[in-house]
Amino acid sequence: MKIAALACAALLGLIAPTAAQDADKPTRKGGTMVVNFLGPVTSASMAEIVRTAQDAVLVGADEIQINISSGGGRVYAARFAVNVLRSLPIKIVTVAMSDVGSSAVALFCAGEERYVAPGASIFLHQLTRFAERSVKTAAAQEREDEIVRGWYDGMLSDCLGKRNSMSEIEVYNDRDLILDDADILRLGMANKAYSTLNDKRQFGRAVNVVPGDLKQINSQN
Repeated sequence: MKIAALACAALLGLIAPTAAQDADKPTRKGGTMVVNFLGPVTSASMAEIVRTAQDAVLVGADEIQINISSGGGRVYAARFAVNVLRSLPIKIVTVAMSDVGSSAVALFCAGEERYVAPGASIFLHQLTRFAERSVKTAAAQEREDEIVRGWYDGMLSDCLGKRNSMSEIEVYNDRDLILDDADILRLGMANKAYSTLNDKRQFGRAVNVVPGDLKQINSQN
């Protein structure tokens, strides 16, 4: 009698879905999607990093890890990438793997978790954007320069462990400044130990972002 009642309830949809039915539902896979970024900051390279991060959200990764080796490049492209990455519902992890300079430092500072590899360095210098200025556009361009410098200084300030550390690096506006891995850790720009990267569970294959001009050079060697 009891068995018959259960069978009837199942037919009427009164019993919860079976484990097999639950298995058909999409599940969050989790893990860390890795992007290896080598080369200059350009519109193309930043768009590729952003696209990969957006894909990571769609397929269910827990975080995206950007391994950086870049001397910098276009500040507007870096601003675009940083702002998009910070708008995504996914943890951003950045790693200074080699030389990280200029606008690429802003990308590094976008990480919620930031790591520095042994022997890596950060290169800071005064931002340069416009080689020539016409009289009619000079004021507007100067205002844009102020906005960019303010944004960049804000990224650096947020990246430091202590606010008063900014006084130690603000000389970059007057002369070039190189920070080694020990400096980066001491100042709090890296906030996680490099050795703990081994604990992360990777999600799928790594994505390599290498600008086209470097690919051409490598293919000739």
